[in-house]
Amino acid sequence: MLRCITIDELLPGMYVNQVLDDTGKVKVRSKGVVRSEKVIEVLRAKGVERVEIDCTKGLAPEENTDTSNNQPTESAEPVKQADKPKTEKQNGFTSDSLQAAEALYQKAVTIQQRFLSQLEAGKGADVTKLSALTQNILESVLDNKDALMCLSMIQRGKDFLLEHSINCSIYMAILTNELGYEQDDVEQASLAGLLMDTGMINVPNELCVPEHQLNDTQRQAYRQHVSESLALLSQAEGISDTVIDIISQHQERIDGSGYPNKLTDELIHPLAKVAAVIDEFSRLGMAAPFGQSLPNNKVLKSLSQNSGLDQSLVNRLIGVLGIYPVGSLVKLSSGKLGIVSQKNPSNLLTPVVMTFYSINSGHYSEIKRLDLAKSSDEIVASIGPEEFALNLPKFFSEVFIHQMPG
Repeated sequence: MLRCITIDELLPGMYVNQVLDDTGKVKVRSKGVVRSEKVIEVLRAKGVERVEIDCTKGLAPEENTDTSNNQPTESAEPVKQADKPKTEKQNGFTSDSLQAAEALYQKAVTIQQRFLSQLEAGKGADVTKLSALTQNILESVLDNKDALMCLSMIQRGKDFLLEHSINCSIYMAILTNELGYEQDDVEQASLAGLLMDTGMINVPNELCVPEHQLNDTQRQAYRQHVSESLALLSQAEGISDTVIDIISQHQERIDGSGYPNKLTDELIHPLAKVAAVIDEFSRLGMAAPFGQSLPNNKVLKSLSQNSGLDQSLVNRLIGVLGIYPVGSLVKLSSGKLGIVSQKNPSNLLTPVVMTFYSINSGHYSEIKRLDLAKSSDEIVASIGPEEFALNLPKFFSEVFIHQMPG
């Protein structure tokens, strides 16, 4: 339900659908959850007078609120950080939410591909559209992060740098939102995810292999992609110091084993520590050029054993994703393949899956919803589509999202 309220009636926890009246000249982002009183003060300072809120996505005004009065009612108290309503849906994805997430993902591919092509052609960097894209990504995370997570898991294998940057952007938004960062910080983190490996366009293909296969000279050349990213973006406008810090430090490690400056824990920007976890998570889950992709449960295990990563952040990521993240391809004891569609918070070993393929017959089958908490079937392994020569992105886009049961 949409409601029109004044800026004085706006409270943390409300979802602003659009700005209705403003006297300022500064462009105001018009959608999103109000995270704090500070956000309201920023809107007020920019001249915002009235907004439209969506009560289905956030806190609603008290029933006795008089919207013609510019003063809030006495009973209207700010929502504490810990009491903010959860705006993202927690019940898995639907066909509609998958189609919306796919449209956003394809939009992200188009925008990021154009951006990288411009950089490669030496045309400079315009991050305006990328900044708007990160706002769209955050809104999708808040609406239904499961759908976007599923798309990021499925759409892999065509172009490493392109897909890696988009997936880093998505998971930076997911994890920083989970950690309780303010909206602006989440958007900055998401933008950094898109930008932090842009220097890879200048790295020769023969260096894009697991680092242990490189000699010292090759390793140093490969590690220049961090400074290359900063150089490519140095002429761009609208990139904050926070984004620059994340880009320059996302390969640093808390034990001092990272690069380029071997920074240790307390010297690394907190959001760069998040970026280190997300960068590693995405890289390990993707196929060439960095070796064979790992199943998601093995990716998470690898992260948990990496002493260079902040393990409190790894644990938060695992808490968000579960042992079998939404979008994971799993093999069941019944001889079926399925895509994880919803985690089970009470038992991470028994998520809801959508079965779609019979290993025994070697053919696609009718898509069926299977709640493993209520079934004798169980997950045998988390696998990659290459194990069964499946063109999973094609099947997912053309069949799965249109035929999956509710």
